[in-house]
Formats: sequence, C-alpha cells, structure tokens
Amino acid sequence: AIHRRGASKAPPRTYVVMTAAPVRADGRKPAMMRQMKTERNPLQRAEGSARWEQDRSVVLAAVYGPTQVQARKEDVDKLAIEVCWRPAFGLQTPADVDAERTLRRTLEQIVLTAKYPRLGLRVVVQVISADGAVEACAMNATCHALMDAGVEMFGTLVAATVAIPKIIAGDAEELGPCADPTEDEERDAAAVGTFAYCFRGGKPGEVPANATPERECDVVHCSARGEQMSEDDFLRMATLARDACVEVYVFMRAAVCEWEEDVERERARLEERCKAVAAAVKEHGVDGAVEIFRLPYGPKGTGGA
Repeated sequence: AIHRRGASKAPPRTYVVMTAAPVRADGRKPAMMRQMKTERNPLQRAEGSARWEQDRSVVLAAVYGPTQVQARKEDVDKLAIEVCWRPAFGLQTPADVDAERTLRRTLEQIVLTAKYPRLGLRVVVQVISADGAVEACAMNATCHALMDAGVEMFGTLVAATVAIPKIIAGDAEELGPCADPTEDEERDAAAVGTFAYCFRGGKPGEVPANATPERECDVVHCSARGEQMSEDDFLRMATLARDACVEVYVFMRAAVCEWEEDVERERARLEERCKAVAAAVKEHGVDGAVEIFRLPYGPKGTGGA
C-alpha cells in the first residue's frame, strides 16, 4: 500500500473466516425440529382424537372412554388403560408390541387414574406414515387426543427423539446429537433415544417452570437403543431432548389456545342464531321462522318446505 508523507497509517485489517455450522442431510441444524402440524377431532365417533405430523411422520390417535369394561379387565382402585398400536402396513411386529407396552406405561403415569376406578380407557394409535421419531409422535398425538376427550392428567405429555450420528473418519467436525431424526438418520445413528416429559403450568407462549435447566423436570419415559454410549453422550441426548420437548410444548399450548378460540367462536355463532330464531318466532310465528331459516324440522314434520 502507498501512504502519503505525514498521513497516518491505516490499521491493518483483520479478516475472520466464518465456518458454516454443521448441518444435516435435510439442511437442518442439529437442534432443529421438523415442522409440526396437528388436527383436533378428526374422528367423530371417538371421545377424543388427534392427528400429529412431524414432516413425513404422521400418527393418528383416538381415545375411547373412560367407560365401563368387562369385570376381568376392571380395576377397583384405578382406571384400566388399554393401548392398541396399528402399524402403517402389515401385521404387528415385536417392536410394535413393545411400543404398545411403553405407551401404556407412560399414560399410567400421566393420567389421573385414581379418579376413574372400575372404568376403562382404550387408546388406538394408527401410524399413517413413518419417517423417524414415530414413538414420540404417537405420544404427542395421544396427549392431544386425551385433551380432546377431557381426560384429567397430571400435566402435558410431550416427547422427542434424539439420535447420535456415527463418527466417520475424515469428517471435519462432529455433528453431535440431532433432535427429531428422520428414518435414515435413525438407521445410520450410533444411538437413538426417546424421552418423554410431563410439563405443568406456565402461560401460553411461556416455558413451564419445571422445564428450565435450573429445575428438575418430570421424566415419564426414557429409552435408548444402539451401540454402547458414554454417560456424557446420554446426558447430551437428555439435554437436547428436553429443549426439543419445550418447543413441542409451546407448539401444543398454542394449538390448544387456537382450539379454544374456535370453540368460543362457534358458541357465539350458535347463540346469535338462537336469538335470531327466537326473534323470528316471536314476530312471524313458528311457520314463518321455518320459512325464514329453513330449519330441518317444522310443526307439520314437512321440514319447513
């Protein structure tokens, strides 16, 4: 560089090379969840039902009960819970039976079973499509279905799956634990774990008190499979799963608030219609109201036609 005499020399520039953060095959960062969607009450004949989606992993859960059951199935002290797990295709495998048993044990810790003695609750889980984290999707869908059925619980059941990729020689940097893995990531992972927590309290949009790092959260389920892992790896998986469950909890609370707003709007609409019908009956009589509103019934049983 050429500097004029007497001019101050410019300070040397410092260049910082920014390395890109490690990303997964689908472009997500290790702690990033896939897009979540939920639908309330897709099945009309069940007391409660919900559809839960995490990208291409889709699960439908239905709750029947609490209702009376056969004497051989009832428990005089608490609610008897039965879980039926239906795979996306084919017959049940030993893994499906194990998932059935795991979900039942988890629900027995979440539901206030002592409030429903001698009654039974049947939960049907239908896997529509599986692309990783199916067990966690099933737990989240079941929690939403229980909310829709009005079954009392200790708190909100939220679950997440975490995978630790295998370390391949020549990699520039280790990817670390990955939240919400796909089916390919689970198959190629060194270890996969599913964690379920019971979160309570907190306002909509806020993190519940027992989900903060300073508090001990209520773990209702924990399972890990794969190669032998160290204690540090397991703790990293549990920490990432808790953070992922907080994200699921916030999304679930937002969905519930949206459901409540829909119910309130429907109630207000029905109230307005009832008032309008009452005013029409008072002014025009029953036959006139039938002609105005085209009600599906009339005084002569003709359907108002």
